[in-house]
Amino acid sequence: MSVRNVVLMPYYYAKDKGFFDKEGLRAEIIQIRSNLQVVGVASGELDFMSGVGTAFEAMRKGAPLKVLAVLYRAPLFSLLSGAAIKTPKDLEGKKVGVSRIGSESHNAAVWMLTQNGADVRKVTFIQTGSTIVSMIGLQQNSQEASVLSPPFTGEMVVQGYKVLAKTSDVGESPFNGMATSQEKLRNRPERIRKSLKALLESYRRIKQDRPGTIDYIRQSFKVNERIAETSYNEIREVMLDDMIMPEDRLKKALDGPYARSEGEKGLSMNEVVDYSILRSLR
Repeated sequence: MSVRNVVLMPYYYAKDKGFFDKEGLRAEIIQIRSNLQVVGVASGELDFMSGVGTAFEAMRKGAPLKVLAVLYRAPLFSLLSGAAIKTPKDLEGKKVGVSRIGSESHNAAVWMLTQNGADVRKVTFIQTGSTIVSMIGLQQNSQEASVLSPPFTGEMVVQGYKVLAKTSDVGESPFNGMATSQEKLRNRPERIRKSLKALLESYRRIKQDRPGTIDYIRQSFKVNERIAETSYNEIREVMLDDMIMPEDRLKKALDGPYARSEGEKGLSMNEVVDYSILRSLR
């Protein structure tokens, strides 16, 4: 996965609470850029990747991947700025920090700016390498705005920074989950089943145990109670039923302007998604 944050908490929670161990798995969570996740999974060096948006993008270019689960019905990105910027349109001629050009955070920035009337051709996107560096860049005034996700969003709001736009307010698009290679899906179905079972147990526990999860966020991510509660509320609002985004909603999102570049071909659901193992666990 690309960053250790609250958005990807279902993986960390599953590991820390022993859900992978219970399935006889020794899980190793590796932090790696989203484009390198594709390389690692396609080559067999990694079993899974969490960036389903990146996986879909790669599949449009022929990568032999499959999405097995989706964590959220909408991205959890927010566009934040200091007091001098009043609206997203004010960012024309200014610098906006994103983790990587072409990443989900960059696509989200383009979408949020466009939806709010800004001409993205007049915005300079700064590739920071990670969400944490994007946050630091905003704090140090090296850029006028940054695209952040929980818990960094809550931390910056507490410090007085302003949320100009949120992706979850304007539409649906699959955000994070579990993807693997077609080769692993054919040859290692039992490992996949156990991994999905552990992740599903974690996901359900997070949805059901609000106080316990807030306390986990506070301790694990070293934030105060207010930020932990805000972060939990943000992710809980966009969690799906048992990590399944219905195919009709998924197709609509993938064919939409946020997830697909103009002129790029659409994808059939059979080509890119396989919920069969996950559905067998419900």
